[in-house]
Amino acid sequence: MIIGVSELQKKISIFKNLSETVYIVDKKSKEILATVLPKKQIDKESLTKSLGGIFQNYKSEKTFKSFEAMKEEAYEEEMREKYGK
Repeated sequence: MIIGVSELQKKISIFKNLSETVYIVDKKSKEILATVLPKKQIDKESLTKSLGGIFQNYKSEKTFKSFEAMKEEAYEEEMREKYGK
């Protein structure tokens, strides 16, 4: 089920009898803002297990030899975004 923020504000009682996962979406940007799991699902399995599969098949674009190299790359990327270079 996918609902917008304004619908959420109008129909807050939807969470009392929730039977499936709800994704709260910003309609303008089409971005998922939150994921709401039903209480029954959280009771059956841990939250870590239910959300843990999201990045299971994720492959990183770059590999780094050290944490310092990774940190330096992240800092440089942030500066490029901030100052547009």
